[in-house]
Amino acid sequence: MYKVFAIPSGYAVSFVRPDGKATIHTEHGTRDSAERHADTLNETRRAEAERQRLRDIANRDTFGNRRPVRWFEPDAFA
Repeated sequence: MYKVFAIPSGYAVSFVRPDGKATIHTEHGTRDSAERHADTLNETRRAEAERQRLRDIANRDTFGNRRPVRWFEPDAFA
């Protein structure tokens, strides 16, 4: 997730990992531009995650792993 942090030279958009560590992605002069950029990056990540989720659903075997079934014509002479 991308968040905005104040730094001495302005504002920074940072990627915050699940363990709490942040890595600066970009620096901005105003808070508004930093927040817009962070929102854009977060929306892009959400959209990509949704596309991947839909790809996974489309590639899933809808019937699961089933045994093959053999079919024979009815035996007319049985």
